[in-house]
Amino acid sequence: MKRFFTLALLVATSLFLACEPEYPFGGDEPGNGNQTQEPIPVPKPDEPEEPENPTPEEPENPTPEPEPAEITATLTYSECKSSIGGYSKPANYRNSYGTWVVCAYDFGSAIQLNSYKKTSYIGTPTFEGEIKKISLEFVESYSDDIELCAESSSGTFESFKCSGTSREYTLTTSGHKRLFIRSTACARITKITIVAGGNGSGNGGGTTPEPENPTPENPEPENPTPDPTPDPTPDPTPGDGSNPSTYAYDWAELPVMVDSNKDGRLDSNTSLYYAHHLCAGSEKNAQRNGSARNYTVCYSADHHCPLWVAAPRHRSYESGASRTDAYGKDPKIPSSIQYNSKSTGGGCNKGHMLGSAERLSSTATNKQVFYYTNIAPQYSDTFNTGGGAWNNLEDHVDGLVCSDTLYVVIGCYFDSFTKNGASASPKTISFGGRSDVSCPTMFYYALLRTKKGNTGKRVQDCSASELQCAAFTICHKMAKGHKPQAADMMSISDLEKLTGVTYFPNVKNAPKATYNSSDWL
Repeated sequence: MKRFFTLALLVATSLFLACEPEYPFGGDEPGNGNQTQEPIPVPKPDEPEEPENPTPEEPENPTPEPEPAEITATLTYSECKSSIGGYSKPANYRNSYGTWVVCAYDFGSAIQLNSYKKTSYIGTPTFEGEIKKISLEFVESYSDDIELCAESSSGTFESFKCSGTSREYTLTTSGHKRLFIRSTACARITKITIVAGGNGSGNGGGTTPEPENPTPENPEPENPTPDPTPDPTPDPTPGDGSNPSTYAYDWAELPVMVDSNKDGRLDSNTSLYYAHHLCAGSEKNAQRNGSARNYTVCYSADHHCPLWVAAPRHRSYESGASRTDAYGKDPKIPSSIQYNSKSTGGGCNKGHMLGSAERLSSTATNKQVFYYTNIAPQYSDTFNTGGGAWNNLEDHVDGLVCSDTLYVVIGCYFDSFTKNGASASPKTISFGGRSDVSCPTMFYYALLRTKKGNTGKRVQDCSASELQCAAFTICHKMAKGHKPQAADMMSISDLEKLTGVTYFPNVKNAPKATYNSSDWL
């Protein structure tokens, strides 16, 4: 009998455990710790179970929403040119299709994109229907890639090759109702046409509710690593308005360049074009993320020659790559006013304003100093040659480079000039494949740095007593063997009177009226 009751108990226990939940009584239910779980009651035989799906489910494939009607949206240079602010300066332009974001350079006849990635793009409005097609018209032939991105900072989802002055492209990816247009080289766009939506009802128009103000992730840089002029302020210090063309930053080397209508030409003389060049390699600003600056050039359409080139000089620019000899046209200056080839003439060779040896931090950056806008004709026998007067001055300036950064403006002068027993008169020569090039009568250096050279301070933060500046002027007819001397020098103020250019306006305490030759020789 005892065995019978034991067997009955085991059978009852087995039937009870067969009705336990998935996680046994007293076990660990994932995510809940060691909580005690009540057993699920067994339904009575005469109590029907609830149906598993009391409410009919929604159909898996409901009727799709109709595609908005096809719309063709356009943006032209002529309509938005007043809104173009420059690279790294996104500006909004709103038309009937929605709000476009233009972060580009005003070429004067086109919206100019360049390969600055995060600092150069055009963003379309957000359309109701997905974008199907894009058409671009260029002011001049363009033969590189256009990139289509999902975001202003990155997200390239496809690209296409261009050739000629127009290109129509059908997107191969779907779902994009807005895109950002980038370029792998210098693209000068006069018109953008977007086709969005189709095969349905609706207006298909842009739905961007309000103008956007995206902030560029990489503002234009100050200096490469290591930072020649350490700056504890995380953001660039904007100019005070006295030098409105300084790219929104107080670059110490920049002369005054007023361009109120943003056409790439100076208000004071519209035959003078200018361009800012950033390093094209991996050079980074030590204090601010982004590419380091290379140089700024002011180029004369009348003389077909640079008027001046302004740049920071620092040892960090001078090693890492080799000379490229990549002579070619500057993509940011009108091609028609530059040299047509690297040929020489008039007894001159190709004289760099900013030298190749001064920009060896990367191959791509060295190529930029071989732009024709950085080249001037210099006499090959006496001036730009071993032992030549200009060569000797260049070597001397190399020795003035310091850890605080030496800021230089290298310039050409075209009127009659006499100094130290040498005289030169204006003349026109054949050079660079042109027959209308002015041969400079004088070349100069305008220089600025800290006196100690290793203060670790920005020159903008220094007192006048901590700074020194001066100019060297060398007649183009100076005899070979001439070395820099006090008689070649003048104050920056006197150089300004001679050339009509205002130097170092962003360094308010620069002692431009005085100089000590012993500080420089």
